[in-house]
Amino acid sequence: MSGGAAPAGWWREPDDEEGEAPAGPAEAPAGPAEVAEPAEAAGADAAGKADAEAPEARPRPGPRPEPRPGPRPEPRPEPQPGPRFAPPRAGGEVSAPCWNCRAPVAPRDARCASCDCARTHALLVCTEPCLELRHGPGPPLRLGRHPDWAPRTAAAFTGWNKVSRRHASITVEPDGTAWVEEPEAGSRNGTYLNGARIAAGVRTPVRDGDQLRLGLRVSFAVRLYGPEPGTG
Repeated sequence: MSGGAAPAGWWREPDDEEGEAPAGPAEAPAGPAEVAEPAEAAGADAAGKADAEAPEARPRPGPRPEPRPGPRPEPRPEPQPGPRFAPPRAGGEVSAPCWNCRAPVAPRDARCASCDCARTHALLVCTEPCLELRHGPGPPLRLGRHPDWAPRTAAAFTGWNKVSRRHASITVEPDGTAWVEEPEAGSRNGTYLNGARIAAGVRTPVRDGDQLRLGLRVSFAVRLYGPEPGTG
């Protein structure tokens, strides 16, 4: 019987179509309630994610210190131009200084116009003591420690006891020859020409380039200049 109401005392068995309920989604069993995370934890996770995603921050270089100016170098003095000498003309005359007064002497002049000295002279150079002597024709040049007998050398030989007070003398002739001589009484320490001792009271010739020694320590190099042009 279907489609109508059941008489009293009867029960109605539902049809299969009516009895079955439509299938729905199965409900999940009730579990424990979820606990909400604290706000601080959530903020830390967000900050960690942000740090992981953001690139590494590099420190910016600061401004470079400006170099301090050092002391300014002192300006170098400019060299002052020296006196200019005109070069001698071709075929012209070249003057040489006079050995006595150092005034210029022309090659054609036999004597110095300033001091009337001839070109001929001898040059004696000593290194210890430092002494340079120039002597021309005329009275002899005396070597020693006596201030009256040897006025040109007495001051230089002060304290040099190996040099006698009246040691020796040099004579220059007009032709350019020269002679050395000890006094007749001789000298205690001796006079040596190229290593050989000369005799007292005897004139001994001296040549250009000879070595004249007074005693054992004082030595002179001898240069002779004749009357020809170009003498020093």
